[in-house]
Amino acid sequence: MGRIRLLWLFPALALIAAGCERGDGAASSTVEVRVQTVAVDERSQSHVVILEEREGPRRLPIWIGGAEASSIASELQAIESPRPNTHDLAKRLIDGLEGSVARVVVTDLARGVYYARIVLLHGGHSVEIDSRPSDAIAIALRARAPLFVDEGLFEKALEASMGGEGSQI
Repeated sequence: MGRIRLLWLFPALALIAAGCERGDGAASSTVEVRVQTVAVDERSQSHVVILEEREGPRRLPIWIGGAEASSIASELQAIESPRPNTHDLAKRLIDGLEGSVARVVVTDLARGVYYARIVLLHGGHSVEIDSRPSDAIAIALRARAPLFVDEGLFEKALEASMGGEGSQI
């Protein structure tokens, strides 16, 4: 009985999530990246996660909140918390509902704000969930899922930084 309830719960949660869409694969215009580091930007005293292209020299800085920076850094350093944080909880929910994180894609930069999507798999179907990049990255790291960046974001971020537009989530 409990298993039957869980089978409908995952798709229901996924479909009611804000900004969700059905998807079936990574766009051909994405670049695989990895988290190079999490640091503090000395100019702004803000936390920043640096994504670097796996097969190239490009890097993408995304300014993030302190809690998210701590969550990403602790996962990179394999530091376990005595109690689950929000990203641990999200990963446990996905696992408990027999789903998986297929990938995360940082998709856009608009008015200084980055956007991302978490692609979840369940029962042969994929569901794309709108997310802040910092949350998506923290969840992807816990799920050992690949990270991607839309190809055009590298240039868009460079233009934004030269134009004085701050890039935050």
